[in-house]
Amino acid sequence: MAYAIKICGITSPDDASMLSGTGIDYLGVLVNVTPSPRSVPVETAAGIIAASKVPVIVLTYDHRPAEVLAVVEALHPAGVQLAGSESERYIASLRDTIDVEIWKSVHLPAREMGNDVSGPLAAQINRFARIGVNRVVLDTALSRNTVVLKGGTGQPCDWSIAARVRKQVDMFLFLAGGIHPGNVREALLQVGPDGVDMSSGVERAIGRKDPALVKSLVFEVRISAHHKT
Repeated sequence: MAYAIKICGITSPDDASMLSGTGIDYLGVLVNVTPSPRSVPVETAAGIIAASKVPVIVLTYDHRPAEVLAVVEALHPAGVQLAGSESERYIASLRDTIDVEIWKSVHLPAREMGNDVSGPLAAQINRFARIGVNRVVLDTALSRNTVVLKGGTGQPCDWSIAARVRKQVDMFLFLAGGIHPGNVREALLQVGPDGVDMSSGVERAIGRKDPALVKSLVFEVRISAHHKT
């Protein structure tokens, strides 16, 4: 059984075109996510989607529902990933207004930095499934100088918690947070997700993907899938 691979934080059509031929399954593009150095405007995202030969997921972060709808109508992506603290009520309302897949980021503490929150998180994910969320991305939340960073940290989440979440939910789960070619096999072995999602782990500079690192990542994932079967 193959694992899905999503490369996030795409910032240029050139990278989208290059990555489309590497064996990955999805690209992710952050649209109008102001704090992120990988965020792009709608116009750039349109060029990325046009250049990609694989499905593109647009990431938003606590945008108003009307803003998400406008982005979806402008870009017609394969899906939208809600990467912030969007509530179940928000998601249910959005599900009624857009006709693309909805993915939701769920944030776990970094390794050895939090209590076991697998039970409440699994219950939340199961509720997400009931209101129309198609896929969930398990990512890392960190506190730095009293500011909580959700996603884009470059740090692994607590894989032991993620593994316990995996066992309690019946939904397609991506694992994100600090994944790179050197640790992806262990991540897949420990957590058992359906796919992996990474950005900085395959970059040569912020927002610029490294073909060699992507090739290595895809190889490692395929080896893991072979051993799984």
